[in-house]
Amino acid sequence: MPLSLVLLVDKPAGPTSFDIVRMARKGLGEKVGHAGTLDPFATGLLLILVGQATRISSLLMELPKEYEVVIQFGAISSTADPTGDIRQTGQRVEGSQVLAALEGFRGKITQRVPMTSAVKVGGEALYRKAHRGEVVETPERQVMIHELTMLDFNDLAQTALLRTVTSSGTYVRSLAEDLGRAASAGAYAASLRRLCCGDLCVDDAVSPEILSPERLRLGGQGVLTLDEALSFLPVHQVDEREAVIASNGGNLREAPPGRFRVRGPGGLLGGCEGRAGMARPLVVFSKVSER
Repeated sequence: MPLSLVLLVDKPAGPTSFDIVRMARKGLGEKVGHAGTLDPFATGLLLILVGQATRISSLLMELPKEYEVVIQFGAISSTADPTGDIRQTGQRVEGSQVLAALEGFRGKITQRVPMTSAVKVGGEALYRKAHRGEVVETPERQVMIHELTMLDFNDLAQTALLRTVTSSGTYVRSLAEDLGRAASAGAYAASLRRLCCGDLCVDDAVSPEILSPERLRLGGQGVLTLDEALSFLPVHQVDEREAVIASNGGNLREAPPGRFRVRGPGGLLGGCEGRAGMARPLVVFSKVSER
């Protein structure tokens, strides 16, 4: 029976997220995707989706993300990270200045999408325009910074280690760049590590080198079933009659409010969102192997 799994992978610096997807796909014969990319310079938790798990990509991508980022002050980068053209500003900051600047970046903030992103403007990804040397006005987005804390400040190196929990769609590189402006010194993200997506954390992840069909079928650390990956949603148990309706993508009556997993006598059927006593399907699964 085809596999449907979510893999927690600890991505190293260097390879792209799609490189990791290709490693997972090799020899598997299943559809493989992801739930949110990491830039090549970034490390940490990458969610790789196998089989029907690709259907829950949007649900996982909506989870809040936790990061640790080292911000280099006194310099700016054309990409807001160490891969760009870096220019020294000659300006220095003190730890107290950084702490004061953080106050303006908690809660709901507006970010401008960076030129190096995959967001499309005029039908083409911004990073493709950037590679040709084009500069266009990028769109702005409202994002949520749930938490933003300075863990360490190195006065000699002019670096700050920050921990942040953000909403989906937040660009931490842009946050670093904006903090540099607020501190009047310039800054970029020197390193970035994703620690968690919701309750899924890098401490439970595996190295991409061990991904193989045999390892995935064996299970264990870093290999989650659909039910395990969706454990942040409460469970709504249905009887055989309702299970048929849910399996066919129908609306469920007398359902609880909010989002939930639907389980029938045969196991997980999908996910729904309830409103005013009626639940519409968010995702529907056919019968899959637990491993």
